[in-house]
Amino acid sequence: MLESSFTEITVPQQRTYNGDLFPTVLSPKPDCAALASNVSVLIEAIRAHKPWLQSLLHKTGAILFRGFPVATASDLNDVVEAFGFEELPYIGGAAPRNKVVGRVFTANVSPPDQKIPFHHEMAQLSDGEPFLEVIVHDQNCEA
Repeated sequence: MLESSFTEITVPQQRTYNGDLFPTVLSPKPDCAALASNVSVLIEAIRAHKPWLQSLLHKTGAILFRGFPVATASDLNDVVEAFGFEELPYIGGAAPRNKVVGRVFTANVSPPDQKIPFHHEMAQLSDGEPFLEVIVHDQNCEA
């Protein structure tokens, strides 16, 4: 079973909520070299085990995938699309964003001197998909 290719790990930033760690953090098991080195294997694992991943998502509210070979915006787009969620186009938001590829957008391309007020990413939706994928890439940090 491919779920056994994943291992749940902990990170210092997790919090306990209703007895569960938030977010769930998944990493490739040490003996699953293909999953840790080939984004296509990750994409297949997500597609094949979407119900199991969704059960984790519904249980804890978020899954953080750590240590997987998602190196480019195209890789990220393919991983996001593997979940099969209906696309929610970015329309009418206050922040200027640029489409990078597929479903991948920049977070905000405002000049650095512009303040970003506290906000909720889904606040402007009347009825939207209850899933939001976010990735933060910091070139000053190691993955």
